[in-house]
Amino acid sequence: MKGEVLRKWILKKSCEIIATPVDLILFTLFMLGEAGLHPEAAHSFTLLHGRFSQLWLEGKDRIIRNAIYKARNKNWIKKDWKLTLEGKKRLENILPSFLPQKHWDKKWYLVIFDIPEKIKRKRDILRENLKLLGFGQLQASVWISPINYLKNIEQLIKDYDIESYVILSETDKLGKENSQLLANRIWQLEKINNKYAEFISNWKKANKSEFFWLNLKYYSILKEDPQLPKELLPEDWHGEKAHQLISKGPIKFKLIEDLKQNI
Repeated sequence: MKGEVLRKWILKKSCEIIATPVDLILFTLFMLGEAGLHPEAAHSFTLLHGRFSQLWLEGKDRIIRNAIYKARNKNWIKKDWKLTLEGKKRLENILPSFLPQKHWDKKWYLVIFDIPEKIKRKRDILRENLKLLGFGQLQASVWISPINYLKNIEQLIKDYDIESYVILSETDKLGKENSQLLANRIWQLEKINNKYAEFISNWKKANKSEFFWLNLKYYSILKEDPQLPKELLPEDWHGEKAHQLISKGPIKFKLIEDLKQNI
């Protein structure tokens, strides 16, 4: 595996959450720490390297060694295999976070823009930030959110000097459509909910070799999830249950058992 081929392989295996061997190593060490097993319990590079090989890179010795060297050179991991603060920040930029349940004030917050093609990069930056904040696209240049992030957007458009092209607004009603139905349509909540249900089903019947990748599958679904207030979610929403399964740690603890057998 080299270059682009390896990147595509890792992207596919990790459900497009991780793209490089370096980040996969960081995630593996993060998993060990979350599971309560100190990475240095591996005692030596040779033993841990052997486990990495079995786990995901099919014994690609040089690739693993180069990735570990790069991670250390970037100051993302220490000699005792602990993640540094920089390494943790690196992962925070990759892995989505499960957020506390938000309260809905029954209002919709709108960002409406008409940004010229000559400054399309600024338009793209605005869209990227809207997506990161969980806004949904109502129309081509109309984005909505049930959470008031308008101050965030106000600061953004000020920083990029595009205030004259953007309108920020709020309303307590959008058309005649029921708010729950509107949310389901805009954010495709049923599709996301089905993915959570599939994840939970796979969790219950997974074998040891699947546990590691199931964590990444969960994060891939969470990345799609706008994490809307409860009032806007389907009644049978599976997101909370999926998070509880991850939080309780069966995957992590099974991973520990598997690791201990190989260390």
